[in-house]
Amino acid sequence: RMSPVLIGVLGYVVVQFVIGIVVARRVRTEDDYFVAGRRIGPTLSIATIFATWFGAETCLGSAAEVHENGLTIFQAEPAAYGVCLILAGLLIAAPLWRRKLTTLADLYAERYSPGVAKCAAALMIPTSMLWAAAQIRGFGQVLVATSEFDIDVAVTIAAALVIAYTAIGGMLADIVTDLVQGIALVIGLGAIGWVIVQKCGGFSATAENLAQSRVDFGVPAGKSWLDVVEAWSIPILGSIVAPELVARLSSARSAGVARTSCLAGGTLYIVIGAIPIMIALVAPALEGSIVAAADSEQFLPTLAQRHLPTFAYILFAGALVSAILSTVDSNLLACSSALTNNIILPWRRKATEPEKLHWARAAT
Repeated sequence: RMSPVLIGVLGYVVVQFVIGIVVARRVRTEDDYFVAGRRIGPTLSIATIFATWFGAETCLGSAAEVHENGLTIFQAEPAAYGVCLILAGLLIAAPLWRRKLTTLADLYAERYSPGVAKCAAALMIPTSMLWAAAQIRGFGQVLVATSEFDIDVAVTIAAALVIAYTAIGGMLADIVTDLVQGIALVIGLGAIGWVIVQKCGGFSATAENLAQSRVDFGVPAGKSWLDVVEAWSIPILGSIVAPELVARLSSARSAGVARTSCLAGGTLYIVIGAIPIMIALVAPALEGSIVAAADSEQFLPTLAQRHLPTFAYILFAGALVSAILSTVDSNLLACSSALTNNIILPWRRKATEPEKLHWARAAT
């Protein structure tokens, strides 16, 4: 027997499929599939950059970490990734857009040789795959929280849904659905944030709880400032030229749109990403004790399930699914584009556009 929440989540995923199928009719070339024909305007561009970065780690992982250990100077999520996007907008968005890249590996082909590009693609594909796997696990955790599925079954279902959904429409469908998913994210997290604030007694009481919460920005014993710098450098410097970001910059219709989208997307990421952190900090006062969950990643879904009415919880679950779908399909497309554009197609130089599109979907 399916719960109303599970029906709502599955219905939301079906809507994403429908959007993907409709948009897929406009996908006729490899460029359409991987960089949306390079014609995306500012609204869609901001939405896709924000939604792509806002994944399961932001909603589930960071909230669980803060709930267990408090907010420390080592908690780089969400601030570091927001700073990463802002720096990308200031420093590299416009120059990368002007190069008309399809994948990040194309930069290595341009600067060095196609052989170096193949090597770069082979190194990048596993990293995007691992990140996609983490997101699919997060999707599985949402299904577990809204059903009686075992985690292994839930992750398998999640993987099948996401792979099929991504292969249908490519980047163009990804970007259009990112707008829907971004709106769902803001509404869903805003709903749980509002309810938690009201249950704490209003904004003043919530502020008092935050002031008394476990926040410590000192460097703990046995650690140095170099450890702090490392903790923040990995998300900032390690993601500033992520393949997923390069693809979105290349999809923008101008250098100005690419730059503005990074700046706005990074700012929105920090603002919305602060909601799960706030909830994790005030949860002990709200509950009277630490919320127990069999899996730490279940902290936020468990809290939402306890305190939200059914309709609001469906919105929240939709927000989690939005965060996961918008990230994992981007990861899969990054893998697919590197595999197709930099490894397969150089060996098939006479491939027609329909053949290239076939290889792209098969690679995904």
